[in-house]
Amino acid sequence: MDINTNSHTVTVIFDDTQTTMAQMQEELTDGDYTPESSHYVHTNITPEEAKNMMATHPELLILDVREAGEFCDAVGHILHASNYPWDSGVLEEMYEVLPLDDNILIADADGTLSHLAANFLDEKGFTSVYDMEGGMGVWNGISVACCHSFGLEGIIVALQLSVNLPAIASDMLVRDVNGDGKIGVAEAACILEAASGTNEQRSSP
Repeated sequence: MDINTNSHTVTVIFDDTQTTMAQMQEELTDGDYTPESSHYVHTNITPEEAKNMMATHPELLILDVREAGEFCDAVGHILHASNYPWDSGVLEEMYEVLPLDDNILIADADGTLSHLAANFLDEKGFTSVYDMEGGMGVWNGISVACCHSFGLEGIIVALQLSVNLPAIASDMLVRDVNGDGKIGVAEAACILEAASGTNEQRSSP
């Protein structure tokens, strides 16, 4: 409980993870404390805890709130993450398409923007938001590249590779898009999209 004598407000935090919002409000009202506002508060987790969540919650939504250029840079992004940039306002515009009660993990470069994004989702009524501390700067799990256009030379060279050869770490060639260590179906799809001129960022909302 946090009491602010200047504004005459009291902040009450329920941390049993079992009490619903309606039960919290009812309990406060029964005690003659009518809540002015209420919302869930996100949970900070380490990258290791984030990896455990991914293993145990396959339906976990992963939001990367960096800008598109960072999302697709050499660092890459977490496998299956979607790009909802914070600074350019994409998350604030698109948050309504996200399910309120699903588990949502937020990542960024260093944990700064993810904290802001997590607070925002808290205030919008999301019930299970997790902020990955340290961001991609300390992430040691699988990270993947975006599907980019390769140019004619890259397409020709990539098409000459066997689908079972190890991925070649060169910006001129196709990259390991899905993080499986091989040039395979995901990479072939990127090649075909590049060749047809229809290549787009699949991870953008």
